[in-house]
Amino acid sequence: FFNMRILSLHLLFLTLLLFNCNEKSNTNYSAHNISLDNSISTDSSVVKFYLPFKKKLEESLMNKPLAYSLSTYKKNDGILNSSLGNMFADATFELINPLFKKTTKKNIDIVLLNNGGIRSIISKGPISEKTAFELMPFENSIVIVKLNGESIQKMIKYLIKVKQPHPIRGLDIILNKDYSLKSLLINNEEFDSEKFYYVATTDYLLGGGDKMYFLAESKETTLLDYKMRDVLINYFKKIDTLKLSTDNRFIIQ
Repeated sequence: FFNMRILSLHLLFLTLLLFNCNEKSNTNYSAHNISLDNSISTDSSVVKFYLPFKKKLEESLMNKPLAYSLSTYKKNDGILNSSLGNMFADATFELINPLFKKTTKKNIDIVLLNNGGIRSIISKGPISEKTAFELMPFENSIVIVKLNGESIQKMIKYLIKVKQPHPIRGLDIILNKDYSLKSLLINNEEFDSEKFYYVATTDYLLGGGDKMYFLAESKETTLLDYKMRDVLINYFKKIDTLKLSTDNRFIIQ
């Protein structure tokens, strides 16, 4: 969609450029048909003239402010959860859960993404589409998997083992100082090993990325044509000011 939008604007610009180059006069014009094929060479002078405007057009679209960040946020500014990771997970829930509920009448219980998928920071100041592309340069799409209690236990063991601030939502994990599990809540309720839980993640992780193999144990998978990057872009469009923080969703006590 983005590439088509840029191409359409390029064609519009070129059309206007050629139109404005015609001077008004009383000259009589004659015309004849020319077959267009690959044998016609490119006019390098036109290309050289056009490229700076093309670059400026692309940059202006990508840099159009969508929101404003009150501070600089990073993916590793916390021990087991980070301000930027929390935003990734919260934005995913906020944008995806209504779509999932509309289709299935179910709610997402957990969001699990990967810390390594966050490729940049959010700097203090304006946030644009370019920010989203820098944060998520990959074509990862959101999927919803249905996991049983055993698979959820594997998820918790994985998170404790890797000790990284992976983006999560719906989980409240408290560890002892020796990194043993002290308590676990899912949506503010005690974990039920007999229950199925719906987990929002990405197709990359479902395929075994970051060794999250437990996701492939899904009993039911819902594929969404919704890229993680678009989640960020649409989330930025919804908010006015971005103010993030770490919290107690995954801590040592």
